[in-house]
Amino acid sequence: MKIISLLFITSILSTSALAVSLKDYTPFEYEVLFTNPVCKQYFYNETVVSNSGDELISKTKDAYCKSSDSSKSRARKNSPHRRLKDWIKDKNTKEIFMAYLSFSNGDIQKELCNAIKYRNVKVTFVIDSNNESDPNRMAQLRKLGKCRPKNVAPGKANLPEVHTSGNKGGAKYAHNKVILINPFDKNEVRIGFSSGNMSSGTTTHHENWHFVTTSPDSYFAKAHLCLREGILKHDSGKKAYTNFISQCRKKIQVEEESDIKTFFIPGEGSKALSTIKKAIKYSTNIDMAAHRFSYTALINALKAQLKTKRTEVRLVADDDIYWSGVYKRGMGRNSLTELGKVRSLERLGMKTKYVETYTDKVFEPKSLQLQHNKFLIFTYKNKKGSVFTGAGNLTGAAFSVNYENFYFISIPEVFKAYQEQYSHFWNELADSAKDMPSELVLP
Repeated sequence: MKIISLLFITSILSTSALAVSLKDYTPFEYEVLFTNPVCKQYFYNETVVSNSGDELISKTKDAYCKSSDSSKSRARKNSPHRRLKDWIKDKNTKEIFMAYLSFSNGDIQKELCNAIKYRNVKVTFVIDSNNESDPNRMAQLRKLGKCRPKNVAPGKANLPEVHTSGNKGGAKYAHNKVILINPFDKNEVRIGFSSGNMSSGTTTHHENWHFVTTSPDSYFAKAHLCLREGILKHDSGKKAYTNFISQCRKKIQVEEESDIKTFFIPGEGSKALSTIKKAIKYSTNIDMAAHRFSYTALINALKAQLKTKRTEVRLVADDDIYWSGVYKRGMGRNSLTELGKVRSLERLGMKTKYVETYTDKVFEPKSLQLQHNKFLIFTYKNKKGSVFTGAGNLTGAAFSVNYENFYFISIPEVFKAYQEQYSHFWNELADSAKDMPSELVLP
């Protein structure tokens, strides 16, 4: 049994000497960046006590942020916002494809517009169709759509394209979060994916972003061409998209890399869940971060593992879930049901902390700041590990009917980066229930 287990862990970790890894391709660059917003300290104007009875004078610095903190956060040398601008401004960038649930980031819009105006860069943007009902949500894309190349001969101008997707044919939100730079280049392509949208998701929300440079010959790059075409041309519904992605993958004539696996939803949610469940079974430690947390199949797998007493499980969640319990109703984007899911795991031994982000109108918030990470870090007996992350929340819809891009990554440097970030989250930004305020008071 020990031999079988070790062999299986090896396959999960993707360390087989015969396997192809993303590192085997040239070029190879992989950078993981976390928003880690830089925010002022917000002090209370009244007496606030924690559930343990201690007086609190302020919200946790750099956990609790407001949109006014964006400028400092995006100015950081290693901020995702800055890296996005670096990619857009790069003189070698000729084409940009982006697909996000929302787009309200004026600074990124200006950078894209400059790329169109002064370098005739081809820009294609796909956004969830629900945004069309609110003019404010489409404001930045309307501006982008008006950008025109300067001093370009007639017929040579690359005009920006804006497409809407999702919410038809059995599919729900167009919830992808991906950027492709020069997707058809013969020498190198850049692929970015994230938990964050093109909004405060680059700055003051708590997010993770991945910036990958690879060969167009890699399976990883070719799979993202499938994703791009699927989003643009096969989004009439769940069935059409699922069939296209399946057929497109079959045409890829190179082996999928062992250290990074892609899962495109709809269609591959069961495969993603199976991968997660196998990793859960062979983990000694599982560290999770969640915004939405309601996927019954995932929660049942975690329950089963907790019952074995072989695995320590921790969760860092947005405080909307915590406040749902205090006020016995949904708060922000989270529901009371989600808190019930958390409590069911806590009863079996899971430890939970919350990041205080709730900033606006206690019961009718219009402006949301979020702990928006959604990932699972798996540590195995041999101390190596993997990360499951991507665009989607830990919900049933994210694994079945939304358009999502998920990843299972066993690259050691990525695993280490996530471990270090989680330590920062757990020890410096998040609070246990006993240390949370007894009532929601805004500074």
